[in-house]
Amino acid sequence: MVLDFKLLLDNAKHPPILRVNGEIDIYTCPKLGEALESAADGTSKTLILNLENVHYIDSTGLGTIAKSALTLSAYGGQIKIICSKPQVKKVFEVSGLSKRNVVMFEDEAAALADPH
Repeated sequence: MVLDFKLLLDNAKHPPILRVNGEIDIYTCPKLGEALESAADGTSKTLILNLENVHYIDSTGLGTIAKSALTLSAYGGQIKIICSKPQVKKVFEVSGLSKRNVVMFEDEAAALADPH
């Protein structure tokens, strides 16, 4: 279990930004799922998930993100993933999630500037 897992939701931005620190795994997914659900409270169809400070993500974490992305896509929204770390980006690419339910960006500025 990782003790340095932290979530910070910035609702002042539109769309809201959920910043994650630490590892996303079976131990931290319940908190991540709750935070994703809270961030997608209906006021915004799109959510930015900043994974810049995540150094590991397992299949449980990927599934949690995929579930939230699918829920948002049903309402015409999406999850914009911020990630420049090759080892984390690879998980999204190998799973095919980056081609279907989420959009990958290198930084928050690019995600905020994207009109979708």
